[in-house]
Amino acid sequence: MRCAACSNEVPQTACFCDACGAAVYQQAPPVPPPGLADGDAPVPRRRLWWWLGASLAGMAVAGAASGLMTSAPPQVSANTLEDAVRTTVTQGDGPGRDPICVANGLAYDSQPVNVQLGNAGTLAWMDALAAAGLYGPGEEAQPGGLLSQPIRTYSPRPALADWSGARHLCVARAVKLEAVRNLGTVQSMRFRGRAYPGVAAEVVWTLDGPAPWLGMPEVAAAFSAELPSWRGARWEVTPEGWRLVQRRNFFLSGTQWLTSESLDRVAGVAPRSTLPP
Repeated sequence: MRCAACSNEVPQTACFCDACGAAVYQQAPPVPPPGLADGDAPVPRRRLWWWLGASLAGMAVAGAASGLMTSAPPQVSANTLEDAVRTTVTQGDGPGRDPICVANGLAYDSQPVNVQLGNAGTLAWMDALAAAGLYGPGEEAQPGGLLSQPIRTYSPRPALADWSGARHLCVARAVKLEAVRNLGTVQSMRFRGRAYPGVAAEVVWTLDGPAPWLGMPEVAAAFSAELPSWRGARWEVTPEGWRLVQRRNFFLSGTQWLTSESLDRVAGVAPRSTLPP
């Protein structure tokens, strides 16, 4: 063995170098890792960590593949979703039996409606109501006053009382479900922070007990423009009649498909998702 200070050859048992006097430190023999018997070769640490990582990754991939193969999306039909909508309506959470009405600032009572001749929009609306038989034809008049403008006066007819009230003019007694169609693919959807199997579909509504004068094209067109939107959709006049088409999401809670309104009622029930993550 050599001295670390001067490189002089020193005996294995020497404590000091005879040439320079520096202390000589003996090297301790290597100690095998715990658990290794004599003759066993230790596994390099870097290789051990690689083997553990590869094993865990393989287990994760195998588990995901197993889940994909054993868990298929649940099946759902348009009839099932129609039942879900009807349940919502029965619970009073859907459109219910409320009439479909217009409220655009007119009183729709027993008093005549006076419209200035320069107000083209209101004149067109009142002419449509006159065509429906709710008001008489407009009669031009000149109100008193030096600065007054010519007006057209529309007098209410008895039929108006059957469809008006509280500053509303209604076109139908209620709405009814016609169909649920164009179902999408069942996939994981979130509602109130939870994941459920869900599906999007079109819900088609029609007027229930519509006013007879809606069959007149000019009257129907005027009312469709005045009716407010309902949950992002507007009423439209089609050759088949009045339609309101909504794109809505449905959710599977347990074994039951629900609308969002019905799911709110059972939001405290933990969802059972059968879809893979």
